[in-house]
Order: sequence, then C-alpha cells, then structure tokens
Amino acid sequence: MQLTSANGPPAHILIIDDEPTVATHIRRIVESCGHRASACHTWTEALRAFGRGDVDLILMDAVMPAVDGFKLTRIIRSRARTYVPIVFLTGLADDNARVKGIEAGGDDFLTKPIHPLELQVRIKAMLRIRSLTQALEEKTRTLSRLAAMDALTGIGNRRSFDERLRSELQISAESGKPLTVLLLDLDHFKSVNDNHGHAVGDELLRAFGRLLAESTRACDVPYRYGGEEFAVLCPNSTTDDACSLGERVRAAFQRTSGAATAAGTRTCSIGAAGTDILTGELSPHAILTAADAALYRAKDSGRNCVCKFDPMFDEKAA
Repeated sequence: MQLTSANGPPAHILIIDDEPTVATHIRRIVESCGHRASACHTWTEALRAFGRGDVDLILMDAVMPAVDGFKLTRIIRSRARTYVPIVFLTGLADDNARVKGIEAGGDDFLTKPIHPLELQVRIKAMLRIRSLTQALEEKTRTLSRLAAMDALTGIGNRRSFDERLRSELQISAESGKPLTVLLLDLDHFKSVNDNHGHAVGDELLRAFGRLLAESTRACDVPYRYGGEEFAVLCPNSTTDDACSLGERVRAAFQRTSGAATAAGTRTCSIGAAGTDILTGELSPHAILTAADAALYRAKDSGRNCVCKFDPMFDEKAA
C-alpha cells in the first residue's frame, strides 16, 4: 500500500542524516509519495537549507556528530518564522530518547530501520499539521493587520502608531539616524460634516488617507492619529526633509481634494518635529508635544501651511 500527496500539492521535505545511504533510502520513500526531498549530511548544511524558508517537514536523524539532532532541533526552532513539524528518525528506542526529542521540539519519532509505510503515514499526518498551522498563522497575521489598521482609511491606527513610534525612537537613538514626526490636520473639517454630512466627511478622510499612502516613501508610515488628524513617521529623515514631504502632501491635497468629494477644495495644516532639532530626553511624549506645537502654529498662522518646531516660537512645547 502506498500513500500519495493527493490531498494537496507536493511538499518540500528536508532529510537530515549524516549517513548518505540512509538519507538516500528515506529520500526514495518521500519521493514515492509525490513530494520533493532534499538531503543534508551536516548541521551547517541543514541550517542553510532550512533558512531558505520553503521547508514543510523535517525528517531528523537524532544521532549525528558535532551537533546532534536534539540540539539542531532547538536551533531550528529558535530561528523558525513558521511552524515546521520535525520527525526524529533514530536507532535510539528507549523512552529517555523520546522524551528528550519532544522536549527539544520534535513532533514524532520513528525507529530505524524505517518501514516505508510507517514513514508514509507519518509524513501524511505531519503535513496535515503543517497545513492546519499555516492556515492558523495566516489568520493570525490577518487579525493582527486588522487590529493595527484604521477601518475607515485603511492606514495605520493610533495604537499601531504609538507602538511604532516607541520602536523607531529606540532605533534612532541607537543608530544616530534622525526620526521626524509629521502631524497633519484637515482644516475646518467640522464644517464639512455640518454642511455636507458625515458620509462626505468620511469620504474626505478616506481620500486623505489614500493621498498619504501614495505620497510617502516606502520607509515612511502614515497613520490616522484621531478624528481629522493624521500622522506620518519619517525614519532617516531630518525635520527639513520631512517638511518637504509635508509640503508635497499639502499642495497635492489642495490640488486634488476638489474632485474627491462634494465638499470641494480643502486644505490641511502640518507640524513637524524631528530628533535632529530636539534637545533633552527624546521620548514619544516629547516629540509628539513638539510636533503638536508646530501644528498649532501652522493653524494660528492662517492654516494651509507647514511649520517645523521652533522653541523660539512654540512656547506650548518649551
């Protein structure tokens, strides 16, 4: 009796065994099931092969020189970005070896010499686990993306902004590279809701979110900060660099907003503050307070402009 891969596409199965003859025998069994097999005879070869990221199942010899299968399994588990089942193939039949294998991160055991049908059954079962795990991981990633996204505009939400700001500030402090925050506010947004209704207001917010996503660099990250206020994190950007981006966004919004909604041509005000011009403790609160002060001055200056933080004028943040 022979099991096939009829329930799904061929899988990539990695065989790790220091004895080429044994690895070849196992490889033939794997390929007879319709799967693709790769064989490695040293732990360094195995790590390189696993690092390529397309392995669906590992058949691991437990007893190998230098680094045995138990230690190698721990290394693989520490580096894995997705769950890949591991079945130990070993001449060790005692219970202690089985316990050691499971504690190392293995999923099942087969005792050598390997019976072809027994291996085929294990492969089919482990690949079913792999398939179910992949589906669960994808669902988790989707839920994570949704939790970090603003439902109306499709860009990041305030929670994800706060998390990313903390991490980017740490990176900036460690690398010495600048980080700038832009805060953007849609001018007189309340009048849009009052005069045209909330549906038009929502469409204007969506249009502005799209504009931010299209106007920023790949490393810049736009967010809906709250209400009609937005934010952009600009890693590796001085305050002046980010102000140039802000000016492009401001001009593009004024130019395109008239055709976006029934509210007609609209404008926005923008404040910028970066680590290159701030002094003292560079905390999330400090950089946000400075950017907010610059935004306040942009509004106070007649709106529809970009202002960068200046302690000489922005007494609110001083």
